[in-house]
Amino acid sequence: MRIQSPDRRTAPEIISSDSLKLSEPTAIKLSNNMPLYLFPSPIHEASRLDIVLEAGSIWQHKKLTASTTIKMLREGTTRFSGGEISSRIDYYGAFLDLQTTKDTAWISLYAMRKNLHRLLPMVKSMLIEASFRNRDFNLLNNRQKQSFLVNSQKPKQLARNHFNQLLFGANTPYGQIAESDDFDKLKRDDLIKFYHEKIYPGQAYAILAGPIDEELKSLIDEFVGFEWRAKGVKNMFKLNATFKPGYHHILRKNSLQSAIVLGKTLMLRSHPDYIPFLLLNTVLGGYFGSRLMTNIRENKGYTYGINSQVVPMRHATVFMISTETGSTVTQNAILEIKHELTRLCEKPIPEEELQLVKNYLNGSYLRALDGVYNQAERFRSVRDHGLGMQFYLNSIQRIKQTTSEELLNLAQKYLDPKSMLTVVVGDENQKH
Repeated sequence: MRIQSPDRRTAPEIISSDSLKLSEPTAIKLSNNMPLYLFPSPIHEASRLDIVLEAGSIWQHKKLTASTTIKMLREGTTRFSGGEISSRIDYYGAFLDLQTTKDTAWISLYAMRKNLHRLLPMVKSMLIEASFRNRDFNLLNNRQKQSFLVNSQKPKQLARNHFNQLLFGANTPYGQIAESDDFDKLKRDDLIKFYHEKIYPGQAYAILAGPIDEELKSLIDEFVGFEWRAKGVKNMFKLNATFKPGYHHILRKNSLQSAIVLGKTLMLRSHPDYIPFLLLNTVLGGYFGSRLMTNIRENKGYTYGINSQVVPMRHATVFMISTETGSTVTQNAILEIKHELTRLCEKPIPEEELQLVKNYLNGSYLRALDGVYNQAERFRSVRDHGLGMQFYLNSIQRIKQTTSEELLNLAQKYLDPKSMLTVVVGDENQKH
């Protein structure tokens, strides 16, 4: 049989996202009143279960408590040792992921539908019977400390940490950064207290994607919908921003490279400017062909890579440009970053460039929303902002409708270099 090779001189046809169909997940209540959001798919045999908890680092009273508590869930319970948990996950070809962010934490389980009844008892035990054995805690804490000591010496990590502290304030929920002695201050009792206060069904929800039937819903209710514990602690959070624009340098003598982070806080995800700004950010530094990459990597050769990103959190959004350059060209790179910011504030984006970026984002949305597993993940990322799947359909249409003139106005509103914080870690400290 003759196989015909594609004509690589011709670009593939661009598939429009107009054909994308998204529905809001069906929401039901488990027996403990926890919401369960359903993304059914009869063509899949594997299930994805996410249990999302109000247990992010902003709720901790001592640094490292939130992330360490969530990691300890797989280190053992009163019914299952850490080794048994790992062995059971491996034996059934499943995947267990435990993550902590500033706002939330979650447990994600991927497994074949036929094996869930063997794995969910283990998840239930994590939720109510985590053992927090001293030996397991000490081993985990020591591993974390050693990893921290290695990573904290990297200029890129130092720059991001310092940037975060200056952006929100070192002692605020969003600005807190761990130091090496915080690992020594952390105690097993801190984890147990956080566990009982924050791992609580009244402050959680679950998402189920894949093959869904009444039997499976009953199974989820049995192992997740029970009353975990009597009460939790009500969340109280206030954002105390102390951000001031300016230039900050952390000296690293004889360092051959410098890390640069530049940015500011922005509007929340629900703000009308948010989606058009995502388009503007993509033009600036959000993909490989962006202006920052073209200028600072391709034309100037100052760096191997540079990007700008928008990081939405529940109470704030961060806009950030980051890169690493040779120490001798650090200030030149900063000047070029500011040049690209100023150029966006002064001249409309040419229509051809704008259409290229719109096409890129069109493909990104199609890829990110392909299939119920991806849709479940995307839903989780917007649900905490009071949004649903319609947010993505609205975003696609909003991007298509955005004009160069509108982006010019947005750039003038948000991208003035003088309104930004710049942090440099390295040997070069001449301020421009």
